[in-house]
Amino acid sequence: MSLNRVTSSQVKDSETRAYCNELVSLIADSEDWDIEQALNIHNKLDIHISSSLSREKTHYSATELEFLINLIEQLSVKIDNQKQLLAVKIVGNQKNKKAVNKYKSNF
Repeated sequence: MSLNRVTSSQVKDSETRAYCNELVSLIADSEDWDIEQALNIHNKLDIHISSSLSREKTHYSATELEFLINLIEQLSVKIDNQKQLLAVKIVGNQKNKKAVNKYKSNF
């Protein structure tokens, strides 16, 4: 399943659909997206789905739940990959700073 806009035929709940579409558009449209923003939206989606299911167990159909699980799994993989890239950049920057400081201390 590729990351495309979520439609009402896939998820009937408009708020769930809006959060999913916000995440999909953020992550799928760019290679360099804001991970904090994605995590914030992901958290809101998680809270909304959890509260919807706690209020009404049948809020989502089995097909909708299967779709949401697959979509969230794909989005989570992309978020985890972005976290790893960010960690590599941070470690690289720290190494560069240490090397510069070591270089400066030798003079």
